[in-house]
Amino acid sequence: MSDRIIIGFDAGYDGDAAIVVVVKRDGSYDVRTKGVCDHLAADLLRGIADQLDARHGPFPCTPPPVQHDRPIEYEHADPYGGRLDRTRGVWRDPRGDAFDLSLRWGDLFERTWKWDGTTGQFGEPILRAEDDGEQQPLSLLRTMYGPISPLSGGAA
Repeated sequence: MSDRIIIGFDAGYDGDAAIVVVVKRDGSYDVRTKGVCDHLAADLLRGIADQLDARHGPFPCTPPPVQHDRPIEYEHADPYGGRLDRTRGVWRDPRGDAFDLSLRWGDLFERTWKWDGTTGQFGEPILRAEDDGEQQPLSLLRTMYGPISPLSGGAA
C-alpha cells in the first residue's frame, strides 16, 4: 500500500500533459508535471488555488456527494467510483474502463508493470514496475507513463 495520498489529477484526451499533486500523510506534497512547463504549471496551480479559495466560503469543509455515473471525458472522475473484483482480478475505473489485473502491462517507456494484490486509499490497484519495484496507483501510472497496454503472453 502506498503511503501517498493523491489529492487530484487529470490528463488531456491524448494523455500528453499532466500535473499531479501527491500529498503525503505528514502534509508535505510533491508536484509532478509531464509535458507542462514548470512556470506554466505554477501559474495554473495558483489560479486553481484562488478559485477554490473563493468558492469555499467561510463554512466548514465537507466532502462532495459520491458520484456513480460515468463522467463526461473532460470532467474529473470520482476517486471512489472505481470497483475491484478480486475474484476475477478486474478493476473497473471511475470512467467504466476495465483492466485485467492478471496480465502484465507495458508503458510508453517499455517498462513492465504487474499487480501484486495491493490497493491504495480509494481501493485502486497499485501496480509494481518489474525493473525497479516502483509502485503506482493504476490511474497515476496511466497518466505519468501511459498509455499502457497488456503484454502478449496472456489473455486480453
